[in-house]
Amino acid sequence: MNYKLFFGILSIIPAVIAYFLYFKKMLAGTTKPHAFSWLIWGLLAANGFFAQVSAHAGVGAWATGLTSLASLAIFGFALRLGTTKASRPDKALLALALLSLSMLLVINNKGVALCLTLFALAAGFAMTIAKAYKRPHEESATAFWLNTVKFVPAIAALSSFSFLTVAYPLVATLGNASVACVVVVCGRLVAAPQPEES
Repeated sequence: MNYKLFFGILSIIPAVIAYFLYFKKMLAGTTKPHAFSWLIWGLLAANGFFAQVSAHAGVGAWATGLTSLASLAIFGFALRLGTTKASRPDKALLALALLSLSMLLVINNKGVALCLTLFALAAGFAMTIAKAYKRPHEESATAFWLNTVKFVPAIAALSSFSFLTVAYPLVATLGNASVACVVVVCGRLVAAPQPEES
């Protein structure tokens, strides 16, 4: 088997597991997804996927494409099973995601479009990290670790290495890993017994 194909397949396995677990919790009613957040993640991943495909990323783009499809599917379910209220930061990130998508598909300025996508992606992760710091029990470290792991073989599976092909999975890897670390560390601190006052 071609090693690029091997890494491409390897990249989607943790993604499938992560989204299977999320859909299971969502359909059971134990997780209530925020519709706008998943729409934003889906559009940003779509932007990253289109940028990768335009730069001939090959099977290395599979993980990004699957991320986009799964996120948009969760958005669809969230309209009925989750929450739909959008905050100002949500609206700003959605506007950035749509602007970068239009620059990719209409204006055809891939470099600037990907820069906007990466900025919105980093901002989204920063918001998630802030939330995880305050309420770590509301996030799943397992899901973020799986989404970290999926992009590592995805990068190895790339057919070409350039800003357009590497930037999105690299930022997504660092962002997911950061959230997972915050959830684990803060979760342990919250769970740790408090010293008794003398």
